[in-house]
Amino acid sequence: MSALADEKPSLAVTYYHYPPHLLVVDGKPAGLYAEQVEKIATAAGFDVAWQPSSIDEEARMLDDGRRLICTTGRLRTPDRAAVWSFLPYIFDVVPGDLVVADPTQADKIRTHGSLVNLVRDKSLIGALLESGVYGQEVDTVLASEKPRWILRTGKTDLQLLNMVVAGRAHYAIVPEDQWHFAMDENPEIANLKPIHGVGTMPSLPIFIACSRGLPKSTLNALGDAMANLGFTYQPLE
Repeated sequence: MSALADEKPSLAVTYYHYPPHLLVVDGKPAGLYAEQVEKIATAAGFDVAWQPSSIDEEARMLDDGRRLICTTGRLRTPDRAAVWSFLPYIFDVVPGDLVVADPTQADKIRTHGSLVNLVRDKSLIGALLESGVYGQEVDTVLASEKPRWILRTGKTDLQLLNMVVAGRAHYAIVPEDQWHFAMDENPEIANLKPIHGVGTMPSLPIFIACSRGLPKSTLNALGDAMANLGFTYQPLE
């Protein structure tokens, strides 16, 4: 039998630096998510062909659907589900969001009571991820009203928190684990104030997302591999 006959088909997977679970080390993907994707692909009979990307470029490719790629995990929303394919096994659980504020604005932020009220406050500059998901009500406000005082230029949660430290924003909205990670990266972030009780998103599952054009046989093989590896099945509406 020739060596070619023994080669596995490849599965293209995008990656970018998004610590703590997805890292780029010496130009190569590393960390928990990269390791888990490798295990899943191997169990499904594929070799991973890693493709460097950014979080926004990855989303654009998934929206377009023609590049046959999979990801290292995404939150599932109705808009995304309309154009992306998701495997119905929980890849990980993202900790709940947290508002982290400039100490001088913390008391004012606490009075809002809801995230929708907060993002509508023209006197407070907020820092949110360019492609972040913050719940249906907030996402609707951001999409329809496009408030100019909400900055959507950050690519990572660490960038958002550094914007608050630098005085470019009054608050950021980040997952709680990213808040703790960021304090290790920049000790000044520890001076910011975490604000609870304003209706941020709870802990949510993330799923592997793939291009809509990926063959069903590939999706089924990946799903079977996740089941065999013990990932939790969750039916997708």
